[in-house]
Formats: sequence, C-alpha cells, structure tokens
Amino acid sequence: MGFMRYKATGFSWVLAAPAGSEWRLLFSQGMEGALVNEQQRIGSDWLTGLAPQLYNFPNRGAALGALLLSRPGEPQQSLFFYGNTYTWYDWEQGGRVLSEGPWTTLANWGTALPTGYRSQVDVLFQAPNAADGSRQTYFFKGGRVLTLNWSTGVVREALITDGPDASGCAGWAALPEDFRSGLDHVAPYKPAADGTRQSLLIKGAQGVLLNWKTGVLASGALDRLGVPGLAALPEHYRTAHRPFTGRWTGTLGNQRVEVRVDMEGERPLGVISGDLFTGNTWTDSFRTTTELLVVSGYGLVNVSATGLSWANNSPWTNVVFQTSRVAVNSPLSTAHFALLARDNSTTLQLSCSYVGPALRSVELETDAMAGTQVFQSYDTSRGAAVPRGYRNRVLTLASAYAEAGIELKNAGQVNVVADSSGADLKWSEAELHAAMEANFSLHRDSEQWKIWAFVATYHSYHDSVAGIMFDQVGRQRQGVAVFSNALRDYNALNTSMELFTYVHELGHVFNMLHSWEKNLAVPPAPLGPNNGFGELSWMNYPSVYANGDRRPEHFWQDFPYGFSDNELRHLRHGFYRHIVPGGDNAITNAALDLSATAQAFTLPGTGEDPGLSLSLGGKRFFGYGEPVMAELRLSRTGIRGDVTVAEAIGPKGERTTIVITDPYGRTRVFRPIARACTGHGPQERTLTLTEANPAVYETAYLGYGSDGLYFAEPGLYKITAVHTGLDGARTVSPTRTVRVRTPLDRADQEVGELLTGDDQGTLLAFLGSDAPHLTTGNDALQELVERHGDHPLAAYARLARGANAGRHFQTIGEGRLQVRQPDTKTAVAQLTEAVTVSRTDQDTGLDNLTLNAAFRRLATVHAKAGDLERAEATLDTLVTHFHDQGVPAPVQQRIQEQADTTRARIRETAGEHQDS
Repeated sequence: MGFMRYKATGFSWVLAAPAGSEWRLLFSQGMEGALVNEQQRIGSDWLTGLAPQLYNFPNRGAALGALLLSRPGEPQQSLFFYGNTYTWYDWEQGGRVLSEGPWTTLANWGTALPTGYRSQVDVLFQAPNAADGSRQTYFFKGGRVLTLNWSTGVVREALITDGPDASGCAGWAALPEDFRSGLDHVAPYKPAADGTRQSLLIKGAQGVLLNWKTGVLASGALDRLGVPGLAALPEHYRTAHRPFTGRWTGTLGNQRVEVRVDMEGERPLGVISGDLFTGNTWTDSFRTTTELLVVSGYGLVNVSATGLSWANNSPWTNVVFQTSRVAVNSPLSTAHFALLARDNSTTLQLSCSYVGPALRSVELETDAMAGTQVFQSYDTSRGAAVPRGYRNRVLTLASAYAEAGIELKNAGQVNVVADSSGADLKWSEAELHAAMEANFSLHRDSEQWKIWAFVATYHSYHDSVAGIMFDQVGRQRQGVAVFSNALRDYNALNTSMELFTYVHELGHVFNMLHSWEKNLAVPPAPLGPNNGFGELSWMNYPSVYANGDRRPEHFWQDFPYGFSDNELRHLRHGFYRHIVPGGDNAITNAALDLSATAQAFTLPGTGEDPGLSLSLGGKRFFGYGEPVMAELRLSRTGIRGDVTVAEAIGPKGERTTIVITDPYGRTRVFRPIARACTGHGPQERTLTLTEANPAVYETAYLGYGSDGLYFAEPGLYKITAVHTGLDGARTVSPTRTVRVRTPLDRADQEVGELLTGDDQGTLLAFLGSDAPHLTTGNDALQELVERHGDHPLAAYARLARGANAGRHFQTIGEGRLQVRQPDTKTAVAQLTEAVTVSRTDQDTGLDNLTLNAAFRRLATVHAKAGDLERAEATLDTLVTHFHDQGVPAPVQQRIQEQADTTRARIRETAGEHQDS
C-alpha cells in the first residue's frame, strides 16, 4: 500500500502557486498541468511549461499528493509523494531536490503517526506553525483529520466536522454530507476580509468553498462555485473519472487470469492481486507486497509494482496494469495486464475485461425452517447508538459485504422447509451437514464460490447458540446456520445483533477467526487491541468487547459496522484457496497479514488471576485408539472472594484453549470439529462462583477435532488448558500427562485401527450420526462390535451407536423436514452393554467421565421408551456405582447433582407428554 491514496479526479494533485498577493492554484495531471487564478485560466501545458522550476523533479508525473510547506513570503518548498517515497523540492534557483526517501524518514512522521494514518492517506494540508516555530501538518483520512507537530507528535485527532484545530473551525460542522469523509483534495483559498482561513475542498467533480469559521460559501461542480478561474479549467480537469477498482478477467489459450484492483471506493487498500487458472483448475495466486506506482495522464492510467507474493512460487516478480481513464458515466475499456520476471525474460501478457466493482463474487443459497425469520435489512439510525460521525444507512447482508468488496448474489428465493414433525427439534452439527448435502442444490465436494445458509430453530449444544459455521468435514467452510429462535429469545430479531450474527457467521465461511483467536491460525496472525477483545469488527463479539475503559455496553457506540483492516486484506486479497469455500481447512491460512507482530499462541508462564484455579481431570492411561476425555474444573480460590465467570468453559465455547503436545514434542491447539458461536446475545452467559458453589465443570472429548486425530500414536502426551476470564486475565491449568498404550496383541491393533479413522473420530465426537458422508465410519464401528464385541474398547462403538439410536435424526429432503424417530430398543441394548462392561473394572471399557454420561443417556432413553421406573433406577445406580468406587466426596456430590438434573428433566418431559 502506498502512503497516499489514488484519486479518480481529473488531476493528481493541486498546490498553491502564489505570485505576490495573487491567489493561484497549480493542478497536475501526470506530466501536464493547468494554472489558474481567481479570474481566469493562466495556462494549460506541460508542467514544466507552466512551472519551469519542476524540470529537475523527474518523478513529477508519478506524484499522488503534494504538500506546500512554505508560508507567504518564504522561499517556496513542497513535498511530493509517490508510492512510499517523498521528494522535498525547492522551487527557488531553478528548482532542486533537497532530499528524498521513504516517507517514514521525514522528521518524526515514521514514529509519531498512528497506524491508521500510515497508508492510503486522502489529503495532506499544511497547518500554521506551532508557537515555537515547529512545522505542523493536517492528515485527512476517511472521516477524520489528524494534526501532527513535526517535533512533538500528534496534537489532535478528530472528526472532519469538528475541524482540524480545536478552535476557529466552527464552519467545518456545516459541510455537506458527502464532504464529511473521503476528501480528494484540499487547497487554500484566499482569506476572508477579516483574515479567516478559507479553503477549497474537492471530491470527485464537486467542490466546496469553506470559511473555517462561518461555513460553506459555495458548493457544487467546480465551474459552479463562482470562481471564474476554476470554471476555466480544461473540462477533463473538472471531470471525475470512472473508478477501475474491481475484478478483471482475461484469457490466453487455456490460461485464465482473474485480477483484483483495489484503488478507489470504500476503504481502498492500494493492492493488486489475482488468481491464475489452467482451464478451470486453479494453479496460483499473487498479490503485490510493495507500494503501487501510479502514473496517470489525460487518457491512460498505468499501475505497476515490483514486489509480488505467490501461493506456489511462480517466477514473476513484477506486475503492470494499464487501462484508459474515462468519464465516470462511460464504460471501461479493456485493460492490458502483464506479469514479468525481474529481468523481463519471462512474461505473461493479455487483455482483460472489466467484470464489475466487486473484488470477489459469491452465490448464497438460503433455506429456512417454516416459522423462522430470515434477516432482511437493518437501519443503523433506528437502533443502537453509533459512533459520532458515522454515516447511517440501511444495511443488508449483501451491502455489508459489498462494503468489504465482496458481492453476495442470492441463488434464487429463500427455500422454506415445511415442518410437520410437531416437535421443536434442535440441530446438531451432523444433522446440519447432512441437511446441507441433501438440500444445497449448488453443493459440490470441491472449492467453489457458493455457500449454503440455513435458518433453523435451535442448536443442540445450547439454546444460547445463535450461529455456527458447521462445515468442518471434508471440503470445509461451505455451510452456516443461524438459529432464529435463539435470536428471538435474545430479543435480537430486527436489531443490529441479527445483522451482526449473519455477517459474523459468513465471515467464518471466508476463513476468518474470532478477533481474539487470530493467533490460533496456522500460521498465526496478529491480534488487535487488548489481545483482540478490543477490536471493532464483525468478527468480535459485542458481549466480550473490552478496550481501555470501553466495555460491552459501549460496543455499538464505537462500532463502525465493518471489518478490521487485516480482515479486509484477507477478504479482498487472500490467496484463492485461503478464502474460497471448500478450499483450505478452517483456520489454515486464515489471515493475509503475517507481520512480525504475529505470534503463535503460547502458554502463559503463570496464571494472571489469583482468584481462579483451572484443572484437568480424568483418566491418565488409554488404550490404543481409545477416545481421550478430560474434565475441566474452574474454581474460585477465595483470594478475591466470589468470582463471576463464563458459563461455558469447554473448548467448544469461546474462552478455553487446550494445547496438546505429542510424544515427539510437537504442540497443537485442540480445535473441536465445530465451535458454536455463543456470544451473539446482549451479554455473555455467566455464573458466579461462591463458597457454596465454588466450581464449574465441563467434560471435553479431545480425541478428534478439526485437525484430525490428536492421540493417534502410542506414547506420552501433555495436555494444558488456558481459560481467559471476563476481565481478560488468563488462568492456566497444571499440565496433565496421559499415556496411550502400545497394542498388546493383534486384537488391540485391529480395534485401535477401527476406532481411529476420520469418520470414526467424527462419530465419536458427535456420539453417532445417520449422516451419509459418515457411512464408512459407521461400518467400521459395526465391524468392531461384530468381530471384537468382547474387547473392552467395543464399549465406545456401542456408546456411539446406542446414543445415536436413542435420539431422532433430522435432515431435509424434497423441501420437507424428515425425521428418523428414536429406536429406543436398539439404544437400550447398546448402551446397557457399554455400561455393564465398563462397571466391572475402572480400567475396562468406558472411562469414568464417559461412563457417567452413558448412565445418564441410558436413563433418558428408558424414559423415551416409557419406562420411567428403569430410568429412575439407572440414575440411582449411577450414584451408587461411583460411591462404591470410592471417588472423592466432591466428585460424588457433582455426580449426584448431575443425576438429579437428569431426573428432573425426565420428569418434566414425562409430565409434558401426559398433559398432551
């Protein structure tokens, strides 16, 4: 990205060119120029014909911005900017270059300018010197302006409507709406009679004459401002040019290139990127890594860069893009595009046609359960407060992504799925994936710019889940679900949060992580403010927002309804497979910015919150192929008294990260197959740990996740958990060592292999599924039971099959909800066998955590079958079994609470059925 933004105006820069007391402006368009005063055009010619002093400035035609440094009566000096380079030019004595180099070497600019003003700056305008004589400059970008003292640093940063200075700027508040952000040029105008500063502001082909104290003197087209000299400018200087930002495509034989030019429009990044295809097969992607050199003239604009980054190491290092400059209402002509090697020995050159202003285009197919609400639009002026200076507008899902450069095209009307089941059924990840494969008409098990969105009722994990990118099996990132009933329960329908949920979940499809999880990406990406919790982005949660003294209740007052700069770079210029649905797996290559500030997730040396303690419990020895389970316990220490914590503390939630080190010393972060988004409510679900209730527990299956098997080989593994509290402080568990035993015989080996495939891992994580894409895994579990039914680990196959049989499985077919009802007979048989085998010996069959859950699941299936007596007896057996095992008293209490909770749920359900 270059320091200054390219403008689609009829000229590149404008400078005051005073002659005594006469007001004059010099406009530059490439190597040409026009000089005007108040009453007339003095001339239009080559720049050196109008200003011979510029003859010794060889890059005059490439400058995208200029800054007049001298005050009236001082020797005339200017700064010119092109790419990331400045030239300090002295107009006196025939003209000479005083210095040039990277803009970061100018005075204190490189150290004092904040991040937001270090690239794509709109306008520079010189301010009055400070009291001590230090130079000062105004930097305009977007809707804000910053004043920099060249000696002491930032003086002020404010909205443009507040004016560049703290006083004497009341007139800026009267600017027309279109001139409150994105200015193209600011030039001095002659002072008012009382000496008040006055300026000419230009945006496109329109201008404003502004008195800094009293407001707008005139506004409109440049030839309608009442200044004859401006009206006399050549027409092409007064004509806005059509932006050429967008997507271009060209072919040469069987090669096809898609080029993305990001120069103008909403938050331009000053980057060219593209994808290369042979036929329909992607072969490589590139993006510019150095600033763009832009040379524009009357009829052409030429953009080039000498640094490229490639996905697959293609040999080209330079890019050239050239197209015609046409009036804003005229069609764009073809462009010349070339990729060149450093020595120009290898080239790819072709003509490209303009596709449209979007940098990428995606088809979105939406299905919705009958009775749910599909988001339509949200008017930002009607709901939550917005930041000062924010331009209110009506946002749709499509327009929110259009502002990021992504075109979302609806693939037909929303398909309403009829539901005649009579039940308020909840959706698991397995059911969602099966529904996508059955009902997504555009679905292919390949990379493609097509997405399926499903509006359902509730998620099976928790009623608080408002959305999920569930597709993390096979070709990932092709499907999302939004849970309308959860949003309804939050009172979030027809609010900013409904829009937020849709945009957020689609962000995961495009391989973007939560703001506070970007360092978990492979490779890692840098975190934003306050470890990401302070980032103002669609990918954060309002409920966890924390930046300085700003908290969740301030989020909507601060949020400008957009993505962060790093996220925009990824969306617009990430390599093809890094972002296309069905491309790289989730979190792999999930960011474009891999700067030196990006650090992989590391375990803190010690905990940061003395009021909390985190531990990992469970079995320490596992058979080969045996599912690895762990119990997380977050408890108060008493040092800080009662502590409020997040309700969900497992890895499927938002705040706990589990790190696993294998026998070879390789460390990976555990990622569940799908992580539900639980933070879309007005506030995060919490509970308070007290002396009477000092801990919260959650059981986690760690054997298989989005990265595959985590305990695939025998040996010692180390597991550590880190929990981030509501205040951002991290609590670290002691590292727990577990051992996966080496198979003792051929039966152990075969059983382990039947348990360790990807499909089997998914089935064990989901506790079974009817999903067609998991047929191979189900066949393996069935084979295990049939061939090795007496093996202790066969209990896990029976558990998965029994749990799945004991619940309904729903999918979509022929436009209707299709529900396979529970098979309680099979479920009871399978679960009973799994529980019975596991009760005989603590080290046989299911581990204690899984056995506890299996007891409660068996009781629930008995109740579904109408046998409440057996359900009650099963829960009683659960409690007595672990009492007889001699487990510690706190654990016994926890098991009793779990049994009582299950018993109450069974009785409530039975009562509902009796009432009906």
